[in-house]
Amino acid sequence: MAKYLIFRTDRIGDFIFSRILTEAIKFKNHKNIIDFVCSKYNSEYIKNFKDINKIYILDKYNLSLLMKNILEINKEKYDFIIILDGKRRSIFFSLFLIGKKKFAIIKDFRPKLILKFFFNRYFVNSEVNSQFDNFSSIINYLDFKIPKKINYYAGYKLKRINPEYIKNKFTLLHLDEKWFEGYYYNDFKYMDLNEKNFDYLIQTIFKRFKKNILITSGRDEILPFKKIKIKYFYEYKKNIFRSKKYADRVKLIEKTDFRELETIVSKASEIICCEGAISHVSNAFNKLTFALVNFKIGNTGFFWTKHMNKIKIIYRNNLKSICKSILEN
Repeated sequence: MAKYLIFRTDRIGDFIFSRILTEAIKFKNHKNIIDFVCSKYNSEYIKNFKDINKIYILDKYNLSLLMKNILEINKEKYDFIIILDGKRRSIFFSLFLIGKKKFAIIKDFRPKLILKFFFNRYFVNSEVNSQFDNFSSIINYLDFKIPKKINYYAGYKLKRINPEYIKNKFTLLHLDEKWFEGYYYNDFKYMDLNEKNFDYLIQTIFKRFKKNILITSGRDEILPFKKIKIKYFYEYKKNIFRSKKYADRVKLIEKTDFRELETIVSKASEIICCEGAISHVSNAFNKLTFALVNFKIGNTGFFWTKHMNKIKIIYRNNLKSICKSILEN
């Protein structure tokens, strides 16, 4: 039996992907103990996984908590400390921690002297390779094997949801902030989805899949999406909207939290979304997924998705081009 401390202070989707490593650790010896250092944000999600023994919250603005965690972690005498997120705060915090061996996956922050003196080995998180290949490097170095079938949701209980969301077979269309310009990264190519052409997307999905459509949204207030909602939907129950044109054939569920969204994904026949946490979830449930990605030279677009068996990559473009790709894939 060995004790592992893993740093994952970034996004929920990154943690879901990290289940590749935690599964490999448990596959080696089911008695191995795995603890996590998280951000306050993702700790609320990670705490739902029963095979995670303990969680420490890394808050660089809370000095007393930092000191408390350093003392508690060093008492545990971890065999392995692994920095998966590559964050500067994680690397610097780990310098004060005692572990038999320390490893890090890093990207653009490479302090050579620190890495040389404080880490046994580091791995470069390069987009030349897929993230699965990057993780495989550290897994192989640790003499682990990745299980043929990864149980991303081991020790996790899906959240119950309103059964009305999932009464019939449906195609899930997840419209989060990544669809709309001004609400995510500036260097993304954004679609021209708006209240004028929204119905064209709906008709395309009907034509391709011939099922009811369930639409979910992100938690943020997005003006273009609000205009779509006002024009095409009416609220008939709290946070549940019917289509003015298609009645129950198209429903919109508003303000779902991520754990509710996971359950919806698990019940969907297929998913259309922007690549992100939701595509990690759909891969975990082995769902056919049409994922929009930004086009760049090289492997970008396949960085997170190369290992996903049932994913169809669609490059971000104008809505007509995207609809054409949905029909042809």
